[in-house]
Amino acid sequence: MLFTGEHEIAWRYSRPVFLEPHLVRLTPRQDGAQRLESFVLRVWPEPAGRCEITDADGNQACWLWFEGLHESLTVSTSFTARTLRHNPFDYLLLQGAEKLPLELSPLERAVLAPSLGPIPGAERAEGLGRELARAAGYETLAFLNELNARLYRDIAVTVREEPGVLTPDATLAAGCGACRDASLVFMAACRAVGLPARYLSCYQQGDADQPERDLHACVEVYLPGAGWRGYDPTLGLAVADAHLALCASPEPALTAPSTGSFRGTGAESELSHRIALTVTA
Repeated sequence: MLFTGEHEIAWRYSRPVFLEPHLVRLTPRQDGAQRLESFVLRVWPEPAGRCEITDADGNQACWLWFEGLHESLTVSTSFTARTLRHNPFDYLLLQGAEKLPLELSPLERAVLAPSLGPIPGAERAEGLGRELARAAGYETLAFLNELNARLYRDIAVTVREEPGVLTPDATLAAGCGACRDASLVFMAACRAVGLPARYLSCYQQGDADQPERDLHACVEVYLPGAGWRGYDPTLGLAVADAHLALCASPEPALTAPSTGSFRGTGAESELSHRIALTVTA
C-alpha cells in the first residue's frame, strides 16, 4: 500500500509564551515491512535549532528548541511511505516459540524485560490472558488470534479525547474504549502469559470516504523467528500492509506524537490537529 499524508498539530496560546524544547515523533519508521519514500517536517515559528535523534526505543524523532516569545506553535509533516508486508504470517516460529510461555534466551529476556513487566490496574486483563492461554492449549498463535477476536468482540470502539490511557481493567469493566485503551488490555493479557508486548502508534488505512482521520494505536508482540508483529484488537486484525507504523515502546506515553511545555504566567493553550491520508494499492 502507498500512504500519502499530511499531519498538522497546532497550539494557540492566550498570551505570548516561552516554548520549552519539544520532541516530535511523527516520522514513519523504515524496516522490512515499510519504506519511507519522502518526509518533510515544517515548524512555525522557525525553531532556533533542531536535532534528529534515535530515541531509547529505536524510534526516529526530532528535538526542537526556540528563542523569544510566541503566541502559537504549529508542527506539520507531509510524507509518502509504502507498506510491504502483504501476509502477516510470513514467518516460521523458532523452536520454543510455539508454546506459552516463550522460551527466551537470558540475553533476549534481559532486552525484552520492559515489554514483559506487569501493567498497573490489569488484574482482570491478566486473568483473561491466562484463561485464553489455557483454552488455546498454550499454543502461541491460537492464543493471539483468540485474544484479538475476544477484545474486538467485547470492547466497543469509542472516541475519547481525554489524554492518557485507561487502565486495562477500567476498559474491560466499561466494555468500551479508544484504540489506545483496547491496546493496553491486549498488552497486559500477553505479558501475563510470557509474551513480550509493546504499544504501537501508527496510521491505519481506514475508510477512504472518511474526511477526518486520527492517529491509531495497536500492539506489537515479539515472536522468536518473526520478530515484532502487530495485532489490532480494535479491528480484530493481524497487522499487515494496511497499517503504517510510526513508533513503538513498552510505555504508551513514549509514543506521543509531540511532547513539550511552555512558560507564561496565566497563559492557557488550545490544541488542534488535522490528518489527511490517502492510501492506494
